[in-house]
Amino acid sequence: MKFMSKKPIDIGDGTWHSTALGDLFLYISRKGEEYNIAKEYQSPHLESLCKPLSVIGGLPEGTQVEERFYLQNNSDIPVFSLQLSDKPYQVKPAALVKIAPHSRLVLYVSTPLWLQVRSPSCGEVLAEYPAVRPRMSWVGSNTIEGSLCYSSQTSAPSNLSEVRHTKHRALTALELVNDGNKVLVIDRLSLPLNILSLYICNKNEYWTESVRYRVNPETGETTIVASQKPPEQLGEALQISEARSQNRASRFRTAMSLIMG
Repeated sequence: MKFMSKKPIDIGDGTWHSTALGDLFLYISRKGEEYNIAKEYQSPHLESLCKPLSVIGGLPEGTQVEERFYLQNNSDIPVFSLQLSDKPYQVKPAALVKIAPHSRLVLYVSTPLWLQVRSPSCGEVLAEYPAVRPRMSWVGSNTIEGSLCYSSQTSAPSNLSEVRHTKHRALTALELVNDGNKVLVIDRLSLPLNILSLYICNKNEYWTESVRYRVNPETGETTIVASQKPPEQLGEALQISEARSQNRASRFRTAMSLIMG
């Protein structure tokens, strides 16, 4: 199943349809101008899903409608789209990462996508659900100054050939630069996905723009810069979703205060 562009949800009146992505099962039906949506999640220990929209006999037992929305124009057919997380992700490498003074390292991390239902006429999001249930966490200097975020542990390989690609996750190349004279120890960091865009590359892989972190471990001074696209070695990259936050200057000032978890 590909979501390279907006995928119309053209379904018959009175029938239930289902699609699946990651751990998410999404159910949708239409009665005239009214659309009903329900969802459920499989166990995260099972193999991830990727199933196209198809007709089902009805909602599974115990599953209930969670959202209803109305489109006054019958020709305004809603569409599926993919988007990055609505909050930063606190990414924790499976092994402690240490970077020598005045050295750099690129880590590749993956984070779950969100499946959205949008109105094509106005572009507004009618409903959205994460492909994987996120774990809530907190990123900031203390319990007062900071922000809610999601958390995830990752293998964070440094070799592109070791990167594992799935249909429900997006990859980000993180360049970590040690500008100081001491070893930089990376236990975890905050990836501001809500200020990044989503791309699909020529191998049908989902990526974000590359992100560079410059850190001085002696002073704690940190800066963040995002490139205009995913890594060049991936070839052609097509943007399929814009960043949730469009105020680029403001969003990067905020991100800089939340980089280190």
